[in-house]
Amino acid sequence: MSVSRREVLKTWVALAGGALAASSGVLAACRSAAPRSGTVLDHDDQDLIEEIADTLLPTTASSPGAKAAQVGPVINVILTDCYEPADQRRVVAGLGAFRALCRRRAGGEFATLPRADRERVLREVDAEARKAGESHYYPLVRDLAQSAYFSSEIGMTQALRYIRVPGRWEGCVPLVPGQPAWG
Repeated sequence: MSVSRREVLKTWVALAGGALAASSGVLAACRSAAPRSGTVLDHDDQDLIEEIADTLLPTTASSPGAKAAQVGPVINVILTDCYEPADQRRVVAGLGAFRALCRRRAGGEFATLPRADRERVLREVDAEARKAGESHYYPLVRDLAQSAYFSSEIGMTQALRYIRVPGRWEGCVPLVPGQPAWG
């Protein structure tokens, strides 16, 4: 059985076109700010967790913050795909309690509060979490925020000291005050 060059080219184009169409849909979904279907966090929870992350990891003179790195969708995917249902429920319930705390103690939504009030609320929640131990939602939210930020392109290349192709290994490198950590 012989195959003509035309049939081979048609098959190759169909396969390449299908792969391109599938990958463009997947990549576009990764860039979307809206939560994908079947995720743990709804749009409001995703926005709130991104605001919390941006308060923990704000924009500075040397690097953009967590909001610029768009950590909300990443946190949502990690929480959905990598954590147990009990942890997922703990975060969702915790975000609800966090909203109530902001309204009660700070008089508004977290995103609308001045930076000083946002930091004060997070310090209060952190102190509460230290007393409660492993059952509290906040350590998980803080860890998710840090993981999502420092694994983002912005976190790796601007917040950390980044060398795309490292040179030789040096076991003892002097650090200067204010120097970012290595990524």
